[in-house]
Amino acid sequence: MYYDHDLISLNRALRANDRMFFRARMLTILIETSLRFTSLKTTEKILSILAKKVSPPNEKEMVAILDKYATIFNQINHQPDLKGRCLSQSLALRCLLQRKGITSALKIGVNQIRGNFDAHAWLERDGILINDHPSVIANYFVLPESKLNMTLKIK
Repeated sequence: MYYDHDLISLNRALRANDRMFFRARMLTILIETSLRFTSLKTTEKILSILAKKVSPPNEKEMVAILDKYATIFNQINHQPDLKGRCLSQSLALRCLLQRKGITSALKIGVNQIRGNFDAHAWLERDGILINDHPSVIANYFVLPESKLNMTLKIK
């Protein structure tokens, strides 16, 4: 038997999750558009406008926030019509985490697979992978930070 206050709390939590999913997807779409028409550097400048100065959460809150956002972006990746590029999703996740006071590093790696050039983007915090699996990034050569400051346009 469920009590009314339990159902109300559950309903609020589900609506909050839906709002987070919607915001994350809209931000990803805006970033994809910006990357299409500008550079990575310009897109990061635009995203810096959304940044807030907040103190970092304690370790327990940080784990909960990271888990919540990782789940949201995992949901986006599992819906074929909502899949976004790894770069736009990593930038969106980094922006959302910054707004919660959590810093992360954008990593971009390159690889050559069967003669084809491939690139991939992900986030790390203190050397720990946030939004990808180690087996996915294992074969990528990580570009140095200085190379990321060059103009990078997405076609």
